[in-house]
Amino acid sequence: MNSLPTFRFIVLAALIVPGFRDACFADQKHRIQFNFQPDSQLRYLSSQTVTQTAATAAGQKADTSKVDQTRVFTVHNVDDQGAAEVSMQFESVRMEIQSDQGTPEVFDSKLPPSSVPKKFQHVARKLSGAAPRYTLHATGTPISTEGIEEVPEGGQASFMMPLPAHEVSVGDSWKANMKCTTRIAEGVLREVLLLRTYRLESVEENIATISFATSLASPVKSPTVKAQLLQATPLGTITFDLESGTVLKRVLRFDKSVLGALGPNTMLSVVGQIEETLITNQSDESTVTSR
Repeated sequence: MNSLPTFRFIVLAALIVPGFRDACFADQKHRIQFNFQPDSQLRYLSSQTVTQTAATAAGQKADTSKVDQTRVFTVHNVDDQGAAEVSMQFESVRMEIQSDQGTPEVFDSKLPPSSVPKKFQHVARKLSGAAPRYTLHATGTPISTEGIEEVPEGGQASFMMPLPAHEVSVGDSWKANMKCTTRIAEGVLREVLLLRTYRLESVEENIATISFATSLASPVKSPTVKAQLLQATPLGTITFDLESGTVLKRVLRFDKSVLGALGPNTMLSVVGQIEETLITNQSDESTVTSR
């Protein structure tokens, strides 16, 4: 007979006491895992804007690039462990490059080959090549015993990421190191380790919001090397559908500067954002255009 007033108190407290609801559900565990379905397709729209500004004694120069593209990932086979064989096709690509206030140079995959600007001809040739094929794992990007991402040699889909090995609660985090190759001098390369930390921020109606941050795990002193890593250390968020096992949205942001990147008394800055959104999740192959 006394259970009703107690229940009413809990409901009221969850509504009016800050943090009460989060505390009640803080220990709820969630399994984050991809769920690839045979003969299905994932169509992602990606928009990227990056502005690179170089400041030297001679003045300042800003280059802005914009890329809008639609990619279709087709799942061909899925094994007993949930690993999928996936191919990727570009449905449409539009690129724009502008220096300072000059006239933008534009490439559109719909242009006939004879109309493609010389600067973008290598892009057009790449798009006409064979569609890359990936092996994607239900548990996300594999992690070695040393805690380093093991991205397959052929690459992987852009929306893939390391997933926690166990169920996690809101507030829990997991980490993985990434290798990035930089050039120290002509013909001299160096691998730099990056540390990416993921955190489960919230879960609402089976939609998980995951934040991530990237930092240097290897000591780097050279401004030239640091300049090559300006876009490699973004902050971002991922929206993940726990029920369908699919990334719904991924946003990466970067705003970094390096002193001395172009010599003494110089500064190189990069500001940008990449946003990738799932626009269809279906098994109908008829809507995919040829590359």
